[in-house]
Amino acid sequence: MMKWMTRNLIVLAGAVALWAGLTACGPVQSQQEAQSGSTQKQQTAAVDANASASIKGSREDVPYEQAKDSKIAVVYFSDPETENQDDVEGSTQYLAYVIHQQTGADVYRIEPKKAYAVNHKVLVADAKVELLRNARPELKDTIGDLSQYDTIFLGYPIWWGDLPMPVYTFLESHDLSGKKINIFSSHGGSGLAGTVEKITQLETKATVNQNAYTVSRDEIEGAASSLSDWLTQVKDF
Repeated sequence: MMKWMTRNLIVLAGAVALWAGLTACGPVQSQQEAQSGSTQKQQTAAVDANASASIKGSREDVPYEQAKDSKIAVVYFSDPETENQDDVEGSTQYLAYVIHQQTGADVYRIEPKKAYAVNHKVLVADAKVELLRNARPELKDTIGDLSQYDTIFLGYPIWWGDLPMPVYTFLESHDLSGKKINIFSSHGGSGLAGTVEKITQLETKATVNQNAYTVSRDEIEGAASSLSDWLTQVKDF
């Protein structure tokens, strides 16, 4: 059965490491800059990046198995900017984990076949090129059949004021007809940047909740509380 990618995930209340995303308007804080001066109040939330959220049978010692009867799935894209594969892979992944804990949802990670650079400047440049080309990066087979789920929590960072291109690939290659879609994201100052409307336009046969959740990467430390409040709001959507 598909298994969650967590091996050593340590979440301490009110403390989680921040990794830089991409903003709507271009290059943003690097990982080093984001951490500078804040190490005393932050702790590293560790995961096993090699045991993806949805690679079938990827590990035997991961404590979170996919539930056979679950009707809720978290599907998210979150990219690392670190060589250390035991570090949290971006703030969106942390949000996905919190949703998993509070809803019992199965979790799947959107993974491009060609990994992005961990160097911040290179990642920013590559993401810009993909946006200008309206690229559709090929994805690893980490998600598969979503037919058993009634509700999808879809998460992503905002890159250059838009969805990351791998999220477009996911949306265009999976049938979400008849499903309810709740959106959550992290950003560097641009908010949701019109992405809810774009997903609504793409997924005309699904019901997209316009009450989406987004949080600045600078406020991830306190995100668990506001995310929990949002989950209560969308519970009966």
